[in-house]
Amino acid sequence: MEKLIQYATKASAYDGAFDSKAGWAAAGMGYILRTENGRLIAVDGGHQEDAEAFLELLEANSDGKPTVDFWIITHPHGDHYGALLELCRRPELAARVDIRTLIYHFPEEFRDARGNGIGYAFPHFEKILAVTEADPVVPKPDEIFETDGMRLHFLYTPTDCSILNNPNQLSLIFTAQGSGKKILFTGDAYFQNLEIVLRNCPDDMKCDILQLPHHGLCDTGDLEFYRHADADTVLIPISRAGDRTMHSDMYGDAPAANRYAEDHAHTVYKAFEGTAEIEL
Repeated sequence: MEKLIQYATKASAYDGAFDSKAGWAAAGMGYILRTENGRLIAVDGGHQEDAEAFLELLEANSDGKPTVDFWIITHPHGDHYGALLELCRRPELAARVDIRTLIYHFPEEFRDARGNGIGYAFPHFEKILAVTEADPVVPKPDEIFETDGMRLHFLYTPTDCSILNNPNQLSLIFTAQGSGKKILFTGDAYFQNLEIVLRNCPDDMKCDILQLPHHGLCDTGDLEFYRHADADTVLIPISRAGDRTMHSDMYGDAPAANRYAEDHAHTVYKAFEGTAEIEL
């Protein structure tokens, strides 16, 4: 049976202070796609503390030792690749899974608003590749990968880093098409990335299931993007504190676009509510 799993990261249970002064505690993010014949695709995985639980979820959806045909890391932030890194740091965990292909794009030329690069991530990925012996792949815009009837289509891969100033903007944006439903993953993309997808491939972004970018927080989102996506189901990898804050008046109309996507969906799955499985 084809299905999509939204993993409830440990950080998604956080319900403390959440504002510009206290900080926006990242909820992490992790998804698993299971094909009709039990092939697996993983997206991110969460913080380091999520390594064992995410691995157990892969095992629960495999007939034996799980083989992940594609493990996609959306962008170079620890709440997205930390679980995979921790898995590779612990031999007893790494031995329990086979990873064939690692898909990611961390451009060396990128610089944030302070002039800093993302060199901090490079040693981590050297470790991941050395342990897993996975084939590293940098997807090209409009590139397609397939396994057992599941089709991955990359709509956005950062090609011009001169217009970007935050690692979240490096997020890969792609769809996963099963036999019945199509999912649109956005990682932690900002509105600039969403506008590029909307301009370049509006027809390809129409989907049944949409993962809200950057945990559904108020510093991202694009109303026209959501209207074109027209998703019946919305996934929000957000913490309890983040959800409470984004539904308050603390940031005025800033979260309005994200709330539009949520309000116009038939079903909404929030990470802090628990790990969710959706039949595709």
